[in-house]
Amino acid sequence: MQANNLIRDFPNKQLITKTTRMPSGYVDDFHSHSWHQIVFPLKGLLQSNIGDKCVIVPHNGMLYIPANTVHKSVAITDTIFSAIYLNPEKYVQYGDKPKPCQVSSFIKELILILFEAHTLAQSESNISHFLMVLRDQIDVANSYEIPLLIPKDKRLLSVFLQLKQQPDLPFTLKEWATKVGASERTLSRLCSKEFSRSFALWRQNIRLVLSLQLLDTKMCIQEIAIELGYSSDSAYIYAFRKMFNQTPSKYRTDTLEHGFATRSLISQL
Repeated sequence: MQANNLIRDFPNKQLITKTTRMPSGYVDDFHSHSWHQIVFPLKGLLQSNIGDKCVIVPHNGMLYIPANTVHKSVAITDTIFSAIYLNPEKYVQYGDKPKPCQVSSFIKELILILFEAHTLAQSESNISHFLMVLRDQIDVANSYEIPLLIPKDKRLLSVFLQLKQQPDLPFTLKEWATKVGASERTLSRLCSKEFSRSFALWRQNIRLVLSLQLLDTKMCIQEIAIELGYSSDSAYIYAFRKMFNQTPSKYRTDTLEHGFATRSLISQL
């Protein structure tokens, strides 16, 4: 059932939960909800447009969207995300600005608890306490600023779709330009216009963000580096640390240490 239908049918609840599968490339076009929304990917990557902003939400991040805020989401890869819809007329008051957050193990467990039937069967007072903690955790959570990936220009989009399928493609800017029917100068200018960065840096960002999913597998760091097209695992580790302020191994430990409950929820879908 659509989220807005659930909101309409259960107007007196404090929250409603819903889990959705989105295949790679799926577009959930511009829409809004009369309740606040928390988007929490269990698997995959989302790119969301909110007003004049655009954010990437990976599977160790979340996005808070205030009520009546128009937004759009695109699944960069096959994605499963859970959403919590929060009634703005009830006891817990949330902020009025969108916020992409890095999810701590505590926030992750709290969100998963809110999806459990026995939690929702508790008293209004107990649920309010859970939601107050969640609100406070969102307030203090670090913002998650990940460079955008999906371009608007059809020539850059062609490059992106090919790199998404095969991130180790070794083509130079000149070779990409020939493949998509543009000049080198045009591709460089388009990258600068859409992403405020060079073509090489945009391509690297695609590889690094896609690697977040590979880190959730049993592949070793060296295998992931090769899969992405890096000349060595040290080159991948250096680039990853520069973007995410931690090594791939540290990211993997922090993400997977409390991942059992998340994977358990996925297996139930």
